[in-house]
Amino acid sequence: MLNNPTQLKSYIGGIKTNLRGANINQKLIVFESDDWGAIRTPSRDALEHLEKKGFDIKGSLYKVDALASKEDLEDLFSLLMKFKGSDGKPAKITANAIMANPDFDKIKASDYREYHFEPFYETFKKYPKHANNLDVWKEGLKEGVFFPQFHGREHLHVNRWLTSLQKDNSKLKEAFEWGTTFSGNEDYSFMEAYDWDEVSEVSQHNEIISEGLTMFKNTFGFHSKSFIAPCYNWDSGIEETLGQNGVSCIQGLPNQYAPTGKFGNYKLIPHPFGSRNRFGQFYNVRNCIFEPATNPNIDWTDKVLGRIQAAFNLKKPAVICTHRINFVGFIDPKNKDIGLKQLERLLSQISKKWPEAKFVSTDELENYLR
Repeated sequence: MLNNPTQLKSYIGGIKTNLRGANINQKLIVFESDDWGAIRTPSRDALEHLEKKGFDIKGSLYKVDALASKEDLEDLFSLLMKFKGSDGKPAKITANAIMANPDFDKIKASDYREYHFEPFYETFKKYPKHANNLDVWKEGLKEGVFFPQFHGREHLHVNRWLTSLQKDNSKLKEAFEWGTTFSGNEDYSFMEAYDWDEVSEVSQHNEIISEGLTMFKNTFGFHSKSFIAPCYNWDSGIEETLGQNGVSCIQGLPNQYAPTGKFGNYKLIPHPFGSRNRFGQFYNVRNCIFEPATNPNIDWTDKVLGRIQAAFNLKKPAVICTHRINFVGFIDPKNKDIGLKQLERLLSQISKKWPEAKFVSTDELENYLR
């Protein structure tokens, strides 16, 4: 039953998304959360410095987005443990992980001519409140609430970023000195790791992906079964490499944003839930959105509940798109408080409305498809 106009409007919007694709008769809840491990704003000091230098921070996600601290992680895990599905297993998130961040010192030493990176857990060690976070991640995995999957080696278009640094972009270099790739505006051209300006870049992306997936296996002890492209932008030419490295599921929106060589201009390729490419990989479709950090004044619970109802009525899993930023209070504790309160309300309503539902991670979905 839909309880209010917000839920009804969201339900109607969700019908179209779920009309096509494979059916699953069980009620499954999947939280897919991106950007874990990626550097954004390193600290409050960095944020305040950039504001003083005239960076447009007011409406930027960089104002609150940062590496999750040990406290942030433990608060999230504790909340997830409070809610159980019909199988007795706790609510969980698929934590799509970035495996590396730029090594700013080495890049600067090369006069911005060479790109160097460091594993995300080495970045953790530079911050007292994050130093042992890899162990915390693994504890969350053990407890069944935090399931890492592969998001990319880094959340960065390496060529574009280095080229801009070499052109002596003053704002970019100012941000660089404080350990962030922020350009002074919401410049997604740097964040779209697998976009391209020349199609020849796809071969470089394949090398980066292979290296990143090897890092994933060495870090967690298992292959990532799924992948989500940064900013939902990727060329189909990377899918074979993903498959060769154990990826059997590609997360995404209803459409793939395929590069065309012109930033902001994409070829939209539809992927109904459960459809497969020529390598046998299936596409998972995010059909719900939970992003309190983008607008704390919206009732995200009602928006998601309407979408879940649409998914279940059309025999699809409810795949909820969310990001790390919603649960991080390292820079602004209020941001985390809002996100966790909304998440608690959402999980409470899910448990009340669909007690038969199960919480599953993305890598478990293929078992239900088969």
